Amino acid sequence: MSAKAKIELSMYGIAEVLKWCIDRNNGRVPGVDTEGFKKMQALLAEKPQSGDYFTLDQFWKKKMTLELTEEEVATIDRCLYDIPNFDNVPLPQIRHRFWPKQPAAH
Repeated sequence: MSAKAKIELSMYGIAEVLKWCIDRNNGRVPGVDTEGFKKMQALLAEKPQSGDYFTLDQFWKKKMTLELTEEEVATIDRCLYDIPNFDNVPLPQIRHRFWPKQPAAH
């Protein structure tokens, strides 16, 4: 059983993680079919269908605390770093604004 890390992300942050780890991945980084990713997809599926700005704004700013395994955290880290480099695009904003700094490996 691997250790779990509690990471707080806004719904916008979750959407960014899923965009880079699933939508833009194309199978380049394995391990995106775990329980943590499925939970994030379920949370994102709760997005309100109304076009009301206030409701959508509240949804995207809502903070969620996710329990992710160390492997899932490492996979997300790779997705947010490797995939933009494969595509020659700038690193996503989430790396600087939302994603917690990872402790240096000893």
